[in-house]
Amino acid sequence: MRSGRSRLLVCAVLVAIALLALGPRMRVAYLTTFLLLELPTPETNGPIASRMPDPKLERVTFEAAGRAMIADVYRPASGSPDARHPGIVLNHGVAAGGMNDLRLTNFADALARVGYVALVPEFINLKEFHVQPSDVGEMVGSYEYLERLPDVDPDRVGFFGFSYAGGLAVLAANDPRISERVRFCFLLGSYYDLRSIVTYATTGYYLEDGEWVYMKPRHTGKWAFLRNSLELAEDETDRRLLTRIANSKLKDERCDVSVSADSLGEEGSKLYELMMNDDPDAAGRIIDSLNPRILSFFDELSMPGNIENVTARLIIVHGRDDNLMPYTESILLAENAPPKANSQLRILESLQHVDLEFSWEGGPAAWVATLAEVGRIYSVMYTLLAEGLL
Repeated sequence: MRSGRSRLLVCAVLVAIALLALGPRMRVAYLTTFLLLELPTPETNGPIASRMPDPKLERVTFEAAGRAMIADVYRPASGSPDARHPGIVLNHGVAAGGMNDLRLTNFADALARVGYVALVPEFINLKEFHVQPSDVGEMVGSYEYLERLPDVDPDRVGFFGFSYAGGLAVLAANDPRISERVRFCFLLGSYYDLRSIVTYATTGYYLEDGEWVYMKPRHTGKWAFLRNSLELAEDETDRRLLTRIANSKLKDERCDVSVSADSLGEEGSKLYELMMNDDPDAAGRIIDSLNPRILSFFDELSMPGNIENVTARLIIVHGRDDNLMPYTESILLAENAPPKANSQLRILESLQHVDLEFSWEGGPAAWVATLAEVGRIYSVMYTLLAEGLL
């Protein structure tokens, strides 16, 4: 009898230890469920708003990369006044809404409800569709500001980057000023090499296992790139004509711009040739013919040769049908990430660039596929929360 009770006691102790060990993970799993319910309708408050207290919101200013930046800080409302929370810098991509994009603000709100201090800076260049190398310095400065906040645990701070901002976040995590401290980078629909992005945007082709694969790109991609590159063109007349061409094409792809194109000089003609080229094998040659300032821009903001210092964990997520950034870009990043980055890659079927699009149509087989996809997304979001909460 005594031996039986002893065994029962040992089992009870082991179960208690297991429950204590699983307790934090069970809590993260619980919070992940609510966070997941926010994602399909990111512009509205979901069930999380009725079950967890509203976060504290503060508008702040700080210096980064030589300019004054503004940002919103979302803080958990509950907990001890002396508690330190994990921190996350949410980097909006190339979007007119910038820090006020409803998808971004609702996500920041949800993260604060589950325990993160979320910093949402305004990146002026990205808001104005004007990616620049200085954006990386602004992200470094944003990270340094967040980790210094008294209610943030500096050992649990990372980046979340949408689209182009994901690549810029990795470059920021490579900066020697913070590279040893960044805990994670969560990248959604990001890129690896700008040359391949431009090749896809202009031709619709990307490389998969060494073979060209076609997927119709968004027509806005290449013209947005052209407009972004204009200040790198040296000829003032060409800049003016290319601006007219880019703006006209962004409004209407079928617009006839031949008069402006015929008036371009040598430098502008090369850029226009790249925009009109549909042969992926010719794209590299045309890119190499562009002026050194544009080529330097490609080299500075691409991952090859620029991420050797990254020690942050890379959580890389991409949609298979992304028609702005091919999903193979994220595969390349995962394959070429430094060993210390310990990268995790997820290719999703329901993600169209940075927006989730679930479908329950098609009968039982489609339902099973959608449920499996929900499971994959749940796993990704659990990983994000676990980085800070465990």
